[in-house]
Amino acid sequence: MKKNLTLRYTVQQCAYWAAAAGVVSFATAFLLEKGFAASHIGILLASGNLLSCVAQPMLAGMADRIGRNIVKWFILGLTTVSMVCFGGIRLLNAQGPLYGLIYLLGVFALDAMNPLLNAVSVSYNQQGFRINYGVGRGIGSFAYAVSALVIGKVMAAWGADWMIYIALGLLAVNVAVTLGYPALPESGVRQATASQCCSVPVFFRRYKWYCVSLLGVMSLAMFHSMTENYLIEIVSPLGGDSGTVGIALFVATAIEMVVIVNFDWLRTRISDNWLLRLAGLSFLLKSVLFLMAKNVIAVYGIQLLQATSYSFLSPTQLYYAEAKVNPADMVKGQAFITAAYTLGCAIGNFTGGQLLDAFDVRTLLWAGVAMATAGTAVFFLTVDKKDKI
Repeated sequence: MKKNLTLRYTVQQCAYWAAAAGVVSFATAFLLEKGFAASHIGILLASGNLLSCVAQPMLAGMADRIGRNIVKWFILGLTTVSMVCFGGIRLLNAQGPLYGLIYLLGVFALDAMNPLLNAVSVSYNQQGFRINYGVGRGIGSFAYAVSALVIGKVMAAWGADWMIYIALGLLAVNVAVTLGYPALPESGVRQATASQCCSVPVFFRRYKWYCVSLLGVMSLAMFHSMTENYLIEIVSPLGGDSGTVGIALFVATAIEMVVIVNFDWLRTRISDNWLLRLAGLSFLLKSVLFLMAKNVIAVYGIQLLQATSYSFLSPTQLYYAEAKVNPADMVKGQAFITAAYTLGCAIGNFTGGQLLDAFDVRTLLWAGVAMATAGTAVFFLTVDKKDKI
């Protein structure tokens, strides 16, 4: 029996998500402190997401053609790019547009890594290694929660720059852990022939219903990203600050960890299609409750809905893509669903910044209701449809 890689995968997920808690979830608070307007922050974050959205299918297509061993080196390369960018804004003392551009590239590289982490789990499990995705991803969520809590407190006490220092340390851990993965035998990995592995344009034609269902993922990502990245703006009128954001993110991701760690058990009782539908309904309820919130305690309570919203949506994406897409297109299948989520984040970040500058938080929250409604409707209409593959 081949080696159990769950511990290594768990450490990798922890390092990745703990770093993301800083550079993504606290991006708005960080860049506001650096003098950026909310609309400019929205454009920066959206641009990073869009770059990632374009790059993910391209990287995935290369991985499907070359072999799964390349995934490890893609992860190392993207991590290095992130470290250079986030370290560069401190060492170079960059200012203004250059500062924003470097930060954008760092976020892009971090986002582009996400589907590759999913591909690591699928690839090694297919070759007889043992990786418990639910445990790795669930504990990664807990690491995100702890990191959000710590970073929120550290930024409030010592300033925004400390978020960068923490993220750099975590990304260094990711490099060390990734280097330790064993090589996969290419003869076993490349069971699919080149003719079975389709190009990106053909993918859209071959998996029509799958691609339409990704509009639901995109819409829910718009809501989730917008409300999470602009949570500082949501809680400020209620008397909150960056410390409040840290606590709110900790509450959400702590409950998320409990659900995802037990996700294999959950899937034996609820189908993937229904998990996606329930995720949509939970996001919709969350959007309505945000509109009704009167204080920060209410916000903390709303964050408990993470248990059935993001906690259902995120891990189900891996299994849903695996079920809907041929093994020959496995990495592309993971990349497309992650790219849909990333594109939703881009639109949510951009929309949130524009709405806050042009209108107010209330308008942003109403837009969130519309996004959650659209995503839920798409899931109910499409997830049971099958493509002829």
